[in-house]
Amino acid sequence: MHKRMFLLVSLVVLLAGSLAFAAQTFQEWRFNNDAVNPAPDTVNNPYGNPALRVAPGPGGWISGQDGRTGIWSLSGEIDMIIPNRPVIEGWKVIDLYIVWRAGSLDPFLPDVPLVGVQTDPQYEKLEMSQQQTVLQGPGDWRETWYSITVWPNPDTEWLAIKGDILVDEVRVKTECVPEPATIALLGLGGLSLLGSRRKH
Repeated sequence: MHKRMFLLVSLVVLLAGSLAFAAQTFQEWRFNNDAVNPAPDTVNNPYGNPALRVAPGPGGWISGQDGRTGIWSLSGEIDMIIPNRPVIEGWKVIDLYIVWRAGSLDPFLPDVPLVGVQTDPQYEKLEMSQQQTVLQGPGDWRETWYSITVWPNPDTEWLAIKGDILVDEVRVKTECVPEPATIALLGLGGLSLLGSRRKH
């Protein structure tokens, strides 16, 4: 009986570990050409293909500025749709990373990123924080990290980046919390408690 329980526990832990890995996604765009709907340069998303659309500003796509391969000049926006785990439970942590600098082309827009978030289904609560660092090298390029948490966990996120800025790189990482591994282990704990109660 103990051997069977050990095998069951091992199987559940392995399954939970694989589900936990699948509950995370990562996608990155470097804008190496002027495609307004570029495929991600790096992607690990088991739930589908992330999509990005660029609505450029007057400067359009720029090659070779400050030694960078490709840059989008915005006074429009960048929109991203990130498919995710289709189970409404817990909450979702979204990490957004942008490499950018001020555009100084549109007097009616601020020279900083403006980030918007929508989810399907619509979130009930959202929290956002950011951290910014000035990069070394020419051009006063900056990198900004946004940590966004939404409740409950949605199966699709739409992210928008606006502002009078030049954008060199965008990364998005998402993670379900609690992960499926946590939920599976909690269920296993409940079964163990139930089994111990039956013995008494």
